[in-house]
Amino acid sequence: MKLYDNLIDVTLEELDKAQGRVFSYEKTSPWKCLENTEFIMQRDAALELGGAGLPSVNYTCVTTSGKVSQDEVVVYGKDISEISSGTAFARIVILETGDLGEDQDQEKAFQAIRNLEFVRYHVFPEGYMVRVSSQSNQEQVRIARGALKQGISFARVGAAYIAKYKELEQVKKVRVIFITEKELVEALLPNADKVDAITRTLTHILDGLPTDCGHCSMKPVCDEVEGMRELHLGKNKK
Repeated sequence: MKLYDNLIDVTLEELDKAQGRVFSYEKTSPWKCLENTEFIMQRDAALELGGAGLPSVNYTCVTTSGKVSQDEVVVYGKDISEISSGTAFARIVILETGDLGEDQDQEKAFQAIRNLEFVRYHVFPEGYMVRVSSQSNQEQVRIARGALKQGISFARVGAAYIAKYKELEQVKKVRVIFITEKELVEALLPNADKVDAITRTLTHILDGLPTDCGHCSMKPVCDEVEGMRELHLGKNKK
């Protein structure tokens, strides 16, 4: 699966301009998770991330190209305990998977990608309330005072996400990236729209909609994303 590889490269190139702190999953204890979403009222909150009009973004990229060498959490900017007021926020996930079999069964491969994306809606760190907007690709986080006192950190929250992803057999390695530097978050905002465009185009192809590239609204995506046109042509032959 190489459809997201260019976006991964663009993301990593942007991140290379900043200094990140790397936490190995093997050496990090995952933060406790609950069975369901915890509602944290504003009066009980210590921090708000990505709210109050500040930039925020969330997206997930899948690859089989060896771009993730180990399970890790990377933090750019201040960690939770270092934040004293509202801040910009981003959480980006890069998943290294086994072969999803898109050459043999495109529908199955696409469903696997969707299942990987849905994992983010099933992680409920205690004292860490996530509000996600799938339409705007924003992710806002409210952190409880109790969690802050207990030492919650991005490393431990990220480890909780990794643990959930690793429950899926297709997932080999996971990199969870947290960003609280405003300029860096803003620089990565366009990538989320491109990830969405790739996913919409996959849906478009698998629904069997127009085969004439000259009249297809998704043509710009096929032209830009390596492997998308071949996927479309392969679908048309079936």
